[in-house]
Amino acid sequence: MEGSSNKISATDISKSDMGLFQSKELYQYILETSVYPNEPEVLKELRNITSTQPRSHMLCAADEGPLMSLLLKLVNAKKTIEIGVYTGYSLLLTALSLPKDGKIIAIDPDREMFEVGLPFLRKAGVEHKVDFIESIALPALDKLLEDLSMTTMEMHGCITL
Repeated sequence: MEGSSNKISATDISKSDMGLFQSKELYQYILETSVYPNEPEVLKELRNITSTQPRSHMLCAADEGPLMSLLLKLVNAKKTIEIGVYTGYSLLLTALSLPKDGKIIAIDPDREMFEVGLPFLRKAGVEHKVDFIESIALPALDKLLEDLSMTTMEMHGCITL
């Protein structure tokens, strides 16, 4: 175990209490032998920076990442919506998991926290996949649906002409 990026965080341990793992020792073993060694360096860096931020408990646990990535790849996801971005750990994970032409609509009312993670999106070369909307979720989703409805009507109108 080298450096602090491989040490179990208090956030990861506290989240294990509510998961499948009944033992903190087992959870630590899984993190140290499977999760941390396979976590991309840019995600480790973002996780470490995020752990120093206020409300760092909002960071998803590191063991959720491999499962999320696997599921995105299994369904061949190309477009996703991320509601609640915080510093963007799961956003970055998603962007890394999507194909080169993948797109993510990221919605969060706190642009300042999103900007904490923005350099990591740039470093990973996936910033172009992210469309950040500074808003609470419901109005942004309503607008997306409205825009989709207008696009569908316009396309239908073009087809019938």
